Amino acid sequence: MKQITLILLVAIFCSCSTLFRSNSKNYDGNSPALSKKDITNWNIMTGRWYGHSLLKDGSKREWIVDRTINGQYSIDFYTTDKDGSVDKQTESGEWGMSGNVYFTIFKSFSMDGIIDSTDLSDPYIRDAYKILKLDDKTFEYKYIRTGEKFKMQKVAPNFKLEGLNLKCSDI
Repeated sequence: MKQITLILLVAIFCSCSTLFRSNSKNYDGNSPALSKKDITNWNIMTGRWYGHSLLKDGSKREWIVDRTINGQYSIDFYTTDKDGSVDKQTESGEWGMSGNVYFTIFKSFSMDGIIDSTDLSDPYIRDAYKILKLDDKTFEYKYIRTGEKFKMQKVAPNFKLEGLNLKCSDI
């Protein structure tokens, strides 16, 4: 009797596990499978993107983001002061998407040749953005915490900012 019960349990477990298959090798059956749009958007987000904005003090911030297919990112921020000098800071970490939410986990940064890691227990290093528009040329998003909006454009993998008067020693 115990053997029959065991065989039935194994059979039920095996047959149920086949009901929860997905196109993702990491899918565990506890959440819905990714749609084709989700996968397409993930692939669109990878690569190099450029954005810029004016800051309240009149300086200009530009950034170049490189996102990899495995969820890693690196951002070079360039802040140009009114006098034309430029500070550079590089940030790196993990990125992801869930539906219309884009998020980052900021893990390390470098400035003036100094590299430092973040405190992973600090909630400040996690940011979430509502995706307003995403296609293969444009990414518009809103920072959920402040409502600030940003716009980026997809650029070539070798895109660089030219003519910067950088004052950082590591550039």
